[in-house]
Amino acid sequence: MISFTKRYHLLFYLLAVFILAGIFFGIKARHQQLFSTVEQGIMTVAYPFQKGADMVIDSCNSIIDNYVSLVHVKRENQALKNRIANLERQLIAREESQRQNIQLRKLLHFQEKHRLPVHATIANVIGRDASAFSRLIFIDHGSRDLIKVHDPVLTPRGIVGQVITSSPFSAKIMLITDSHSSCDVLVQRTRERGILQGNNRELCQLSYLMRSADIQVGDTIITSGMDGVYPKGIPVGTIVSVDRENDGLCQKVMVQPFANLNGLEEIIISTASGPVGNHVQ
Repeated sequence: MISFTKRYHLLFYLLAVFILAGIFFGIKARHQQLFSTVEQGIMTVAYPFQKGADMVIDSCNSIIDNYVSLVHVKRENQALKNRIANLERQLIAREESQRQNIQLRKLLHFQEKHRLPVHATIANVIGRDASAFSRLIFIDHGSRDLIKVHDPVLTPRGIVGQVITSSPFSAKIMLITDSHSSCDVLVQRTRERGILQGNNRELCQLSYLMRSADIQVGDTIITSGMDGVYPKGIPVGTIVSVDRENDGLCQKVMVQPFANLNGLEEIIISTASGPVGNHVQ
């Protein structure tokens, strides 16, 4: 019996190990099933809260991402606006430069066309006095540019007025529509002579034309050169109305000046001597 036990004791040991291992794994499996059931219950209860927390976190992340994107878009929009504004300023400056070049060419052509026997100073209008009692403008050239009282002021479209005061850096111009202005003129078609007078309005009156004078609406008026101010042959305006029904000896004739007296920007001053400033020869 003892020899039998000794002979098979190794087999008994192995069998015991297998039995204990089976018992151990069986107990572990039952505990794992129990733990799995508990975990499932906890997860079921916690799922809505976890889902809500995930949604809150996702929403916060989305808000942060959108805010960052919005900041970038805002910066890009501002950069584009600045670029557009800069391009618009460049375009305006270029258009203004082109306009000034065109105006200068017109002034040069005007001088050549009418063969002005004097120098022509180009000046900018810097102020205006258009009260009910006068029609005056101010320019940025004066006596230092040899501009003097009674110098004629012109534009490529026609006469504007004459200088009435001149300081070193500016001058005052009386427009032909001023009530104190008078200019000796001719009706270009018939060579009838009259005096163009201002009345502080948009139109001028052509005075001292006899009722028998051949005057028609649409006739062009030019300077006669007889008043000692304006050169001969400079365009003045066009006749817009003729009234022969009045009781006087003369017709009442109204003239629309060619020059845009309400929109003057650059003008020409004919001076007897070469000016120091901006001029055309």
